[in-house]
Amino acid sequence: MKEVYLFNPEHDLALAHGAHNYTAPPFARQFRHDLRLLPSWVAPAGSYIAIPDDCPMEEDRRWLHDHHLDITPVPISKIAELGPCCIRPWGWDATLRYQLLQAGVSPDNLPTDEQLDWIRRLSHRRTTIAVHEALGMATTPCPVELSTQEEVTAFMNEHPGCYLKMPWSGSGKGIYRVLDPQGDNHVRHWIDGALRRQGSLLCEVGLDRVQDFAIECECRDGGTQLTGYSIFESDFHSQFGTGIVAPMEELHEMLLGMYPELDVVIGQLIMAINDLIAPHYNGPLGIDMMLYWDNNGKLALNPCVEINLRMTMGMVTAAMGSRHAMRGHFSIRFDQSRYSVSLSR
Repeated sequence: MKEVYLFNPEHDLALAHGAHNYTAPPFARQFRHDLRLLPSWVAPAGSYIAIPDDCPMEEDRRWLHDHHLDITPVPISKIAELGPCCIRPWGWDATLRYQLLQAGVSPDNLPTDEQLDWIRRLSHRRTTIAVHEALGMATTPCPVELSTQEEVTAFMNEHPGCYLKMPWSGSGKGIYRVLDPQGDNHVRHWIDGALRRQGSLLCEVGLDRVQDFAIECECRDGGTQLTGYSIFESDFHSQFGTGIVAPMEELHEMLLGMYPELDVVIGQLIMAINDLIAPHYNGPLGIDMMLYWDNNGKLALNPCVEINLRMTMGMVTAAMGSRHAMRGHFSIRFDQSRYSVSLSR
């Protein structure tokens, strides 16, 4: 069956909205437009990539040819003409399903409302709490979900440097780091707006970060397969900064060199995902993790910082390294009013 890849980075924002009539803000629409071919690195040879109808088709064909990618661009309005196909977007949500239905795509090629409801439910950040509880790693601080201004204020006063996270958000959006609870005049307004829109906040103790990384997986038919690793740096707001592009085995060895017990924890993580997520979800899944210094000065592991039921930048860097034999540091830049990606040696 034909596979059609599609970049919709506004997915997390659409999940927060919940309904099918979400309109992405200008920055998200531009991000989608400028990096529309990004999933081509993940897509297998012979696949298609859906692009907005107003994009230059010939320019995209040349780019794919110049990068030796056997991928065919197709306008979103023409997907239906491909016939039965497997559509693999960055992430599934009600808005994307509605847009594809409007473009004439058969419902048989799209997830059902029930499947979309499970994706939204499991994408809520409280799923990270369930994973922490399943792992039983009592030494690692577990997020707490709070639903009132008073509870959140008490938490941030007790834990300066903490992170407040909206239940549905991604790529650093919807995250507030509180360094000075008393002197931050904006944070209470932010908390009020977040609680009003999404009902609760996930509150996390700030950790002495050493290294961000992730495992990349695929959930299919009730099981979970490990497909790769990613090692990356994030900025002050937990947004993706740069990622290492290298073969999967090399990334694995780098991580084991820092934390030798990693494979044991990953095995436990896979079992937890099999219980909590895989029975209700088919598709890509990334779990962000973190090495940090604990209060005793020892290297410790936070096994579940984020769970993403979608494709991730780590999957792109993993494919570049293992499938395309590339090396370097992958980054996303905004320059001269447009987004672009670069791979520096």
